[in-house]
Amino acid sequence: MTSAKKIILVVDDELELERLIKQRLRKRIRTQELDFLFAHNGSEALDILKSSKRIDLILTDINMPEMDGLTLLGFIPEVDPTLKAVVVSAYGDMKNIRTAMN
Repeated sequence: MTSAKKIILVVDDELELERLIKQRLRKRIRTQELDFLFAHNGSEALDILKSSKRIDLILTDINMPEMDGLTLLGFIPEVDPTLKAVVVSAYGDMKNIRTAMN
Protein backbone atom coordinates (compact mmCIF):
# COMPACT_ATOMS: atom_id res chain seq x y z
CA MET A 1 0.00 0.00 0.00
CA THR A 2 1.44 3.38 -1.00
CA SER A 3 0.81 6.54 0.91
CA ALA A 4 -0.91 9.46 -0.79
CA LYS A 5 1.18 12.31 -2.11
CA LYS A 6 1.34 15.25 0.30
CA ILE A 7 0.73 18.68 -1.21
CA ILE A 8 2.46 21.58 0.50
CA LEU A 9 1.77 25.23 -0.28
CA VAL A 10 4.85 27.39 0.27
CA VAL A 11 4.14 31.12 0.64
CA ASP A 12 7.22 33.34 0.49
CA ASP A 13 8.31 36.32 -1.58
CA GLU A 14 11.91 35.05 -1.76
CA LEU A 15 12.10 33.48 -5.22
CA GLU A 16 15.25 31.58 -4.31
CA LEU A 17 13.31 29.50 -1.76
CA GLU A 18 11.31 27.79 -4.52
CA ARG A 19 14.49 26.68 -6.29
CA LEU A 20 16.04 25.53 -3.01
CA ILE A 21 13.01 23.41 -2.04
CA LYS A 22 12.81 21.82 -5.48
CA GLN A 23 16.53 21.04 -5.37
CA ARG A 24 16.68 19.68 -1.81
CA LEU A 25 13.52 17.59 -2.06
CA ARG A 26 13.83 16.49 -5.69
CA LYS A 27 13.85 12.75 -4.86
CA ARG A 28 10.62 13.01 -2.87
CA ILE A 29 9.08 15.12 -5.63
CA ARG A 30 10.22 12.67 -8.32
CA THR A 31 8.78 9.67 -6.41
CA GLN A 32 5.56 11.67 -5.94
CA GLU A 33 5.79 11.50 -2.17
CA LEU A 34 5.60 15.30 -2.03
CA ASP A 35 4.29 18.00 -4.33
CA PHE A 36 4.73 21.72 -3.84
CA LEU A 37 2.70 24.73 -4.88
CA PHE A 38 4.27 28.17 -4.54
CA ALA A 39 2.78 31.60 -3.88
CA HIS A 40 4.71 34.85 -3.48
CA ASN A 41 2.29 36.53 -1.07
CA GLY A 42 -0.82 35.84 0.96
CA SER A 43 -3.19 36.94 -1.81
CA GLU A 44 -1.74 34.43 -4.27
CA ALA A 45 -1.88 31.75 -1.58
CA LEU A 46 -5.53 32.47 -0.85
CA ASP A 47 -6.37 32.17 -4.55
CA ILE A 48 -4.60 28.80 -4.68
CA LEU A 49 -6.36 27.60 -1.54
CA LYS A 50 -9.77 28.53 -2.93
CA SER A 51 -9.14 26.81 -6.27
CA SER A 52 -7.14 23.77 -5.14
CA LYS A 53 -8.65 20.40 -4.41
CA ARG A 54 -6.42 19.48 -1.52
CA ILE A 55 -3.58 21.13 0.34
CA ASP A 56 -2.09 19.18 3.24
CA LEU A 57 0.09 21.88 4.79
CA ILE A 58 0.99 25.55 4.38
CA LEU A 59 4.48 26.90 5.04
CA THR A 60 4.35 30.69 5.16
CA ASP A 61 6.65 33.60 5.77
CA ILE A 62 5.40 36.59 7.78
CA ASN A 63 6.70 39.61 5.88
CA MET A 64 5.49 39.69 2.27
CA PRO A 65 4.02 42.31 -0.06
CA GLU A 66 0.29 42.60 -0.76
CA MET A 67 -0.86 40.28 2.04
CA ASP A 68 1.46 39.19 4.84
CA GLY A 69 1.56 35.76 6.44
CA LEU A 70 -0.29 36.82 9.60
CA THR A 71 -3.23 38.10 7.58
CA LEU A 72 -3.20 34.89 5.53
CA LEU A 73 -3.39 32.84 8.74
CA GLY A 74 -6.63 34.62 9.57
CA PHE A 75 -8.24 33.56 6.28
CA ILE A 76 -7.19 29.90 6.33
CA PRO A 77 -9.99 28.70 8.67
CA GLU A 78 -12.58 30.22 6.33
CA VAL A 79 -11.25 28.13 3.44
CA ASP A 80 -10.48 24.94 5.37
CA PRO A 81 -10.78 24.85 9.18
CA THR A 82 -8.72 21.63 9.37
CA LEU A 83 -5.74 22.94 7.39
CA LYS A 84 -2.51 23.40 9.34
CA ALA A 85 0.04 26.13 8.75
CA VAL A 86 3.64 26.54 9.84
CA VAL A 87 5.17 30.00 10.01
CA VAL A 88 8.78 29.99 8.83
CA SER A 89 10.48 33.33 9.23
CA ALA A 90 13.77 34.91 10.15
CA TYR A 91 11.73 37.68 11.77
CA GLY A 92 12.42 37.75 15.53
CA ASP A 93 9.66 40.06 16.78
CA MET A 94 7.95 38.37 19.76
CA LYS A 95 4.66 40.18 19.12
CA ASN A 96 4.41 38.68 15.62
CA ILE A 97 5.48 35.28 16.90
CA ARG A 98 2.70 35.33 19.53
CA THR A 99 0.15 36.52 16.95
CA ALA A 100 1.12 33.67 14.59
CA MET A 101 0.87 31.09 17.37
CA ASN A 102 -2.59 32.27 18.36
